[in-house]
Amino acid sequence: MDNERLDTLRATSFEPQAQGDGVEQSSQPARQTALWVALTIGSLLLLLVVFVLPSLAPAPPLEPTVSNEPLEPRVQSQVTAQSQTPQSERSPFAEAQLAKTRRAAQEVLQALLETQSRLENRAVDQWGNAAFLAASALAIEGDEYYRTQDFSGAEGVYQTALDALVVLEGELTTAIEARLTRLLIAIEGGDLAVAQRLAPVLRKMAPDSDAVLDASDRVPVMPEIITYEETAQAHFDTADYQRALTDIRAALLLDPVHQRLSAIERDYEVALTQQQFEEAMTRGFAALTATEFSKARAAFERAKTLTPNASEVAGALAQLKEAETLSRLNRLLSQAADLQAKEEWAGAFEAYQQALALDSSLVEASEGVAEAESMAILFKSLSEIVDQQARLVDDVVLSQAEITLIDAEKIMATSVEAMPKLVALVVVVRDALSIASTPLPVSIFSDGLTEITLKRVARLGPFTSRTLSLRPGQYQLLGSREGYRDVLVTLNIKAGADHQIDIRCTEEIAR
Repeated sequence: MDNERLDTLRATSFEPQAQGDGVEQSSQPARQTALWVALTIGSLLLLLVVFVLPSLAPAPPLEPTVSNEPLEPRVQSQVTAQSQTPQSERSPFAEAQLAKTRRAAQEVLQALLETQSRLENRAVDQWGNAAFLAASALAIEGDEYYRTQDFSGAEGVYQTALDALVVLEGELTTAIEARLTRLLIAIEGGDLAVAQRLAPVLRKMAPDSDAVLDASDRVPVMPEIITYEETAQAHFDTADYQRALTDIRAALLLDPVHQRLSAIERDYEVALTQQQFEEAMTRGFAALTATEFSKARAAFERAKTLTPNASEVAGALAQLKEAETLSRLNRLLSQAADLQAKEEWAGAFEAYQQALALDSSLVEASEGVAEAESMAILFKSLSEIVDQQARLVDDVVLSQAEITLIDAEKIMATSVEAMPKLVALVVVVRDALSIASTPLPVSIFSDGLTEITLKRVARLGPFTSRTLSLRPGQYQLLGSREGYRDVLVTLNIKAGADHQIDIRCTEEIAR
């Protein structure tokens, strides 16, 4: 305002006044004095704005570095031109332009400082220190331009430094990924020193990254994991696979995503399974040798559960089946022989049949079943003769019994083995046939009116008394008479008994 007022005053022309203006002429020296005062104050204010205020502006908080590179010619010419321009000769427009360039430089400087702060917070000194120091050196050069009020030159240098920091900031993701990879490799490899060095830096470089946080959280448990792994390896070296697997699983509880430990766990599981498989097979063959087939089968089935596709198990089970078959065959043949010696031919026949069902080519069983079958039939027939002597009254039955007795006597005559049961049974059968073949007197009495029939033997007709000669056995007499109810009498004829019977129809049928 003072400079504009001065220019206005300088442009005003001075005109002489009339004599009647004596009062104004008398005040002219006072106005000139005020004008010079105003000019002086304006000059002082201009000097304050140009020289004092820039020196009071805060300098950027960068570490000073020594740079041997000369300033660019364009910037140097600007500094020279501005330094050669006296401040007293700058117009208000020039002052405004200077203020504008100063603000632009300050804005770039502010962005530069913010970027610098972000990089420092991300531990730039650990991954991009050289580039960061180079950019900081550029910023120091910009400060030199700023101090000489070459704000345009300062802005250019600040912008170059800012661009370098932006490029460096863009490399942060790559730096994080590279160090995260190294950290994971150190964790997986059990390199505690490297992991402890990388983890805190990475947490500062990427405080919001879940992957970084997860990885760094795995580092504190590494000492305990290393201890578990060492003890597991010691147990593994002594073939104590169960305890080795227990230690590795304890380590995995601390770090479930540990891939190397997971691979070790699988290797230990395979080793333990193989060990248990071999132990089960050993137990099975030991039981097989001792003919403890149920224990052997249980052991082989356990081995099959551990290794389903192992050919050794299939071979062992086949061997077990063969041994079981052979053992059962031997047991059946032994049982059949014992029964045969005891003349229990039906049981011997059944045992031989079971043996043939297991092995149809077994000659001993084939011969044994044939002999046992014939002897079982013979014994059954002889026993039926003794148990059913009453049937011997039938001539056909008696004839068949006599044939059976002849067959038994032939076997007794040709057999080199003693057969006391057969001998005793033959004696009884002989007596039964002898008795059955000897007729006995039987006296029958009636009323002369009843028609009498000896069933399956002869029609006797009516009579009052009659004596017949009948072989021992069971007979039936049927009496019938017109108008009377029939009468059926059963007669058992035995040796040494007096056989008399009365038969007549006495119950009249009501008409």
